[in-house]
Amino acid sequence: MRSRALLLVFALTGCASLGRSVFATPIVELKDVRLKGIGFQGGSMDIILEVMNPNDYRLDATKLTYNLFVDTNRVAFGEIKQTATLEAHKKTQVVVPVSFSINELIRATQLMSKTGGVDYHVVGEVTAATPGGSFTRPYKGDGHFDNIASLKPR
Repeated sequence: MRSRALLLVFALTGCASLGRSVFATPIVELKDVRLKGIGFQGGSMDIILEVMNPNDYRLDATKLTYNLFVDTNRVAFGEIKQTATLEAHKKTQVVVPVSFSINELIRATQLMSKTGGVDYHVVGEVTAATPGGSFTRPYKGDGHFDNIASLKPR
């Protein structure tokens, strides 16, 4: 009886290890940043990520964290715990809503007036549920904008 339990533990551990070895990390790219609105208190934008699932099976992205930097200043951060289904060998767009304060906007505008534009960076982690368990992997994307109306990824 004890040997069966031990065999079951080894089998389950082997399945988890096999699942981790055949799991390919989703490829997350910064697709677009869309300014939604600006007011006296701050503003909001959508960060559009394109997530490619290179695996032969569907993934459910269960959590996504993000950090948005303008130049070297972090202006927004957070996490989304909304499941996004990533079909096998397909790209899926994930919209990350972000709010920012008026102080962060003023800093970015001052930098833009001095340099003619600002670089922005988005970094974070995506957690995906797979048949072999859940996995968390990092992603990043860079972009540049020359004016508030034109946000373009690099």
